[in-house]
Amino acid sequence: MSDNVHRPLIAVTAGRDLPGSPSVLRLAENYVRVLTASGAIPVVIVPGIDTAAVRYVMERVDGLLLPGGIGAPDPHPRHYGEAPLPETVIDKDLDALEIAAIDRAVHLGMPVLGVCRGCQILNVALGGSLVQRLEPGDVSHLPGLPLESEAHELRLEEGSRLAGLSGARLLRVNSLHHQAIARPAPALRVVGRAEDGVVEAVESTAPDRWIIGVQYHPEELTGRPAHRRLFEDFVMSCAQYAADRDQEGAVSA
Repeated sequence: MSDNVHRPLIAVTAGRDLPGSPSVLRLAENYVRVLTASGAIPVVIVPGIDTAAVRYVMERVDGLLLPGGIGAPDPHPRHYGEAPLPETVIDKDLDALEIAAIDRAVHLGMPVLGVCRGCQILNVALGGSLVQRLEPGDVSHLPGLPLESEAHELRLEEGSRLAGLSGARLLRVNSLHHQAIARPAPALRVVGRAEDGVVEAVESTAPDRWIIGVQYHPEELTGRPAHRRLFEDFVMSCAQYAADRDQEGAVSA
């Protein structure tokens, strides 16, 4: 991104290590690296702040990134009408933070990117549901491999934004999840699956809206152009959102 283009502010939600006391806030550094390398300025927001504070921040940023990572808790199944399984790990404060941020981001029309848990909470916040526990099968979605390693295939829908960014309909991706999207939210469409049919990518049903969720971890694969371009396009879309907002403000003034 050139120096004369607005550097967008992108809200990034931080998780925390659970269980344990005191808990420790965490955010994988590669999210910060790829956003700054793409020309953005990350603004970290944390669980425990109230909804009014979330709205205040979201009205001053240009995009929202919902990350995932090792040890990330599961979205509470109550949000899609189910009881949690005994092994489900929940952080109600993180759910509240991310659902409030998603609600405001979607209302404002800003770009949203969800990664792993971020893809799941995005789907849940918009009215979808999850598979709480993936059963063992032909594809291991929790293979115990380093995130730099490719674990399985990603098959993308023709004409999807992700296929266009990737320049291909078949990619190899990493994997670190035991849950996945079951019922897509009404505002989202499935555009990518693993070879066993598990949902790996969703996009907005509205072609003019930049909303993408991916179940894998592209921030760990940015040495491959197909994955790096996802973040570059996200940041460029956030910059355009900021420019459009500034133009609207200038006109109304």
